[in-house]
Amino acid sequence: MLAPLFTYAQKEKEEDKNKDSDGILNLVHADRTVKVPSFNEKGEKRRKEDTKYYGAVQFKIGNNDIACDSATVHENDDLVDAYNVTISNPIYFTTKAGMLAYNKETKSGRVTKDVNITALNGSLVGTSESVEVDLKKEAYRIGMGSITPPAPTK
Repeated sequence: MLAPLFTYAQKEKEEDKNKDSDGILNLVHADRTVKVPSFNEKGEKRRKEDTKYYGAVQFKIGNNDIACDSATVHENDDLVDAYNVTISNPIYFTTKAGMLAYNKETKSGRVTKDVNITALNGSLVGTSESVEVDLKKEAYRIGMGSITPPAPTK
């Protein structure tokens, strides 16, 4: 009687891999967290404080794991800036870059500064100065073209 339930749970997980992620940024770990006042262009203090994370910072968005050495979450604007970033997608590839600017509302962003994209097998897929990322649909776009994920390795 347990076997059919186990099989069904596995089937659900396989189907979930092909669905869009929720695109929600979740903090997994940070060595240190600091709340800092936020100011608008006029120098007026804003309602919510920004949150800065330092050390071995880890976020998760859908299937994507994001590691960086520091990040700032701009709470009033739903924006995140992460530095020295590695975005790992266990199904497709790994992206390393100097910075990720992520919009929590649109669930998209841009990685910039010496971007390297590597397939799971270790082959370099592409390099660029910037890559647009849609972490809800797990889509990456370099310039006018797109990176097509390699076939999953066995």
